[in-house]
Amino acid sequence: MSADTAGYVPFNPRPHRSHQKLLRLADGAHRVLDVGCSSGYLAERLQARGAAVVGLEVDERAAAEARRFCESVRVGDVETMDLPFEPASFDVILCGDLIEHLRDPQAFLERVRPLLKADGRLVLSTPNVANWAMRLSLLFGRFRYTDRGLLDRGHTHLFTRKTLQECLVAAGYRITRLDFTVPVPALATPRVEALAHSIGRLRPSLFAYQFVVEAVSASAPVTPLPAGDRR
Repeated sequence: MSADTAGYVPFNPRPHRSHQKLLRLADGAHRVLDVGCSSGYLAERLQARGAAVVGLEVDERAAAEARRFCESVRVGDVETMDLPFEPASFDVILCGDLIEHLRDPQAFLERVRPLLKADGRLVLSTPNVANWAMRLSLLFGRFRYTDRGLLDRGHTHLFTRKTLQECLVAAGYRITRLDFTVPVPALATPRVEALAHSIGRLRPSLFAYQFVVEAVSASAPVTPLPAGDRR
């Protein structure tokens, strides 16, 4: 990553963090629309798996980096820019930590839904504003925007588990997987991280730091999930 894009969040390879979870949900895709592709840290890994990636990015500097891993990157506001793609063009539309930055997430999700193939899927992550740390902060009267995290100054919409589900349903999707991440110290061992994730599963709406979702068009055929994948 160049100095110009050094401020972007780097790829996190830990198995219970959102980047790896997003990649797992996008696995097997032949053609991916990476919305908010940043410097291409997810596109790089998708390309290595054989996927053709098209990126959308608001920052030209980041887009220049991402072009190394994408067949093309279009620069602009994803809510208003031209999307010159044929219907049913993509196996996966990937929105990693994106929708919380949009002025109208529901309208955007409706807009891109026709770009999915009949068996295509939307894969996204977004913070959980009802995380226990946020609840505790509010209890003590603290609500301060920050440069990163749940109260990033760039966030225009904040989601709970319920409001995220409602947004996706209203935009014409059916959720097929609802996963989450749980924050742990950077130096935590994989065993500690796995334990934290197991505890978080007891009540994701309270313990989740981010939700990681796979959804399909509401009109797509229903495919039963294996028991271990139901949420």
